[in-house]
Amino acid sequence: MSAPHDHPPSSAVLPPPVLERVSDGIYSYVQPDGTWFINNCGFIVGPDQVVVIDTTSTESRTTAFIEAIRSVTDKPVTTVVNTHHHGDHTHGNYLFEGATIVGHRRCREVMMDAGRIVDYSAAFPGVEWGALQFRAPTMVFDGSLDLYAGDLKVELSDLGHVAHTTGDVLAWIEERRVLFAGDLVFHGGTPFALFGSIVGTIEAMDALEAYGAQVMVPGHGPVARGSAIKSALDDQRQYLSLVQEQAALGITAGRTPLEQARVTDLGRFAAWTDTERLVGNLHVAYREAGRNDEFTIEAAIGDMIHFNGGALPRCLA
Repeated sequence: MSAPHDHPPSSAVLPPPVLERVSDGIYSYVQPDGTWFINNCGFIVGPDQVVVIDTTSTESRTTAFIEAIRSVTDKPVTTVVNTHHHGDHTHGNYLFEGATIVGHRRCREVMMDAGRIVDYSAAFPGVEWGALQFRAPTMVFDGSLDLYAGDLKVELSDLGHVAHTTGDVLAWIEERRVLFAGDLVFHGGTPFALFGSIVGTIEAMDALEAYGAQVMVPGHGPVARGSAIKSALDDQRQYLSLVQEQAALGITAGRTPLEQARVTDLGRFAAWTDTERLVGNLHVAYREAGRNDEFTIEAAIGDMIHFNGGALPRCLA
């Protein structure tokens, strides 16, 4: 259990983002340490344009990402793909002026329902969000959509079911065997299904594995290659299965999700970042078992803070 912070931690303690060419013309942009609102992005450079996969959470982080793109190419960014609606992947959309923002239909719907940049200052004090401007996808799809960077096809696909969110998108470059997985994968960090489904996220691991990727860029955490991809997916499966098992035990014992979280032994997963997400995940697992009729996201987040010793989630964005 974490103790409350005396002062908000500083992002200055983190290593700088890592720009890496994972295949010819395809780049990952990994932001350590991959915790709250510190996500990964990527981009594909074509002969005349650039396709970007996700933006970031703050003005300064997205500006740094744009500078990283410019260190590789001066070609214009014509398309930005949002893998889902969460702010760490969409807040920076507005800084890509002139680009078409592409996302799943449900991604746009959820963003438009809010109609604004959500104010997270109370939950994550000390973060310098910058002068963020709301910009939702302007091109949406269901099922699949093919984009091209020159002759290189970027296949966008949904899962056909709720997983991390109601509108998750995968970006697959088959010719290079590179897969951008979005937040379906937190590599080395605790998965978070509060806005989606535990069952659906476990099922998503099979869909991801079926691609046979050689390189996988997760939404958070380091890039995975070769056999490390299956290992990362198995880790996600095992953690989420543990959540389901603990939910069943808690229901049988008559414990609330918070009470069950407090008696759960996470084992090796206790070394992962953001362990308070266990409580939110248990709320979802209880609901999926038909035992959480009064489920609300606000209640789950409140329980996460209680589990965390009264401390707000650690956010260094």
